[in-house]
Amino acid sequence: MNIIDLATKTMQTAIKAVVDGIKTTTDATKTGVDSLNTKQDTVLEKIQNGELKRNVAIFDQPGTYTWTCPEGVEAIKLTMFAGGGSGAIILTGGGNYSLGGGGGSYVDNRYIKVVPGTSYQLIVGPGGASISYNSGGYGLEGKTGGASSAFGLVCNGGLGGYQASNPYTYIPPAYGNSPLCSRGSVNTTNGTSTSIADMYTLANTKYGQGGSSTSQVSGGGAGFGDGGNGGETLQQNTKPIGYGAGSGGVVTNASVPISTRKGGDGIIIIEY
Repeated sequence: MNIIDLATKTMQTAIKAVVDGIKTTTDATKTGVDSLNTKQDTVLEKIQNGELKRNVAIFDQPGTYTWTCPEGVEAIKLTMFAGGGSGAIILTGGGNYSLGGGGGSYVDNRYIKVVPGTSYQLIVGPGGASISYNSGGYGLEGKTGGASSAFGLVCNGGLGGYQASNPYTYIPPAYGNSPLCSRGSVNTTNGTSTSIADMYTLANTKYGQGGSSTSQVSGGGAGFGDGGNGGETLQQNTKPIGYGAGSGGVVTNASVPISTRKGGDGIIIIEY
C-alpha cells in the first residue's frame, strides 16, 4: 500500500466518524421531537376533554375532611379562614362597652407544594358559639372561634368579645403558626377619636369590612365577608356574617333574655 492509499483510507475513516456523529445527533433530535409531539398531543387531548380547567374544592362547614391530591398536581393555591369569635353582652348603664368578636386568622391565596396521590386532612373551625344573657352580673364574654388547618398550616380562631372600660379598646388579633398566615381582624371601634382613625382598618380584610358600631357596642371583625353589626341579636337582625368573621357586641337592660349571634364558621378553598 502506498502513501496515497493510506491517506485516502485515513480520510475516509474520519469522514465516516463525522457522518456517524451527525446521524447520532439526528436520531437523538428525532427522538426528542417525537417525545415533544407526544406531550403536545397529550396536552391537546386534555384540553379537548376539559381536563385542564381550573378545579376548586370548597369546604365551608365545620368539621374534619380529607382531600386527595390528583395526579399531576404539585402545587395548589390555598385560601383558609378560622372561625370568628362571638360578641359580648353588657348591661345598659353599666359604664362599660361591649366588644364584638374578632375575625379568624387566615391564609390568603398562598401557593402550597403538594404530593400527587397524597391524602391531606383538613379541619374547618366553627364560629364562636352564641351566648345568651338571662340575669345576674354585668354581662358575658363572647366565645372564641375554632382553628382551621390544612397542609401543616394552622389558623387560630378570632377571640370572643368582652367588656371594656373605654370605647377605643381592641381585642387582640388571632394568629397562625406560620408566616404564610395573616393575622385576624379585630373588633371595630365604637369611639371616634382621630388618633385611632387609622386603626379601623384593622377590623377589615380584603374580603370584607368590620361591622358597624353604636355608642355602647362595637361590631365584629371581618373575615371572608363582613363582620356582624354591634347591637345585633338573633331576635333583631338576620344580616349574614361572613365566613371567619366576628359577630357584634350586644347591650341589654336585663328586662328580657338576649343573645348574641355566633361567629362566622371557617372556610377552606383549594384551587388546582
